[in-house]
Amino acid sequence: MKEEIRKKHLNLRSRMSKEEQEKKSQLIYEKIVSCEEYKNADKVFVYIDMGSEVKTKSLIKKAWQDKKTVAVPVTRKNRVMYFIRIKDFDNLIKTKFGTEEPTGEIDEQILPDDKTLFIVPGSVFDESKNRCGYGGGFYDTYIEKHNIKKPIGICYDFQVLKEIQTEQFDRKMFKIITEERIIE
Repeated sequence: MKEEIRKKHLNLRSRMSKEEQEKKSQLIYEKIVSCEEYKNADKVFVYIDMGSEVKTKSLIKKAWQDKKTVAVPVTRKNRVMYFIRIKDFDNLIKTKFGTEEPTGEIDEQILPDDKTLFIVPGSVFDESKNRCGYGGGFYDTYIEKHNIKKPIGICYDFQVLKEIQTEQFDRKMFKIITEERIIE
């Protein structure tokens, strides 16, 4: 059931036009930079978008402009994920999954703290702030391991359902931001 819902919504997302993705991503970006979690953050942990995901490069550029430390995820086998600081988009490599990652190793990772804005992608969310990711468990594992208290899920509004099936290791979001609303 969970896999079918994930597939259906990722398919719907991939059918959006580039213009629609950009327009909705811009509205989400505006909501993010207006929220207290962004204003109070020293660090911004955020993914680099690929495909039809909510676009994040404007957010990254804004965070650099605002003198915030930006860190993006690097993934390895066995649900290992860590965040490496980036200061530009120049030294990124494309992984076999098509994501762009910095070249840093785990001993160069930056750790989150109470002044970190932690942005999370997903395939589907629900109105109770539950999240269904992409099936790898990377974010759930990281949120649990580092005790992230205020993860913020971002997605297009059609990706938010009334209710989704969850499992014990699924981590709830603190907030979900779409182009139409903020679910708190």
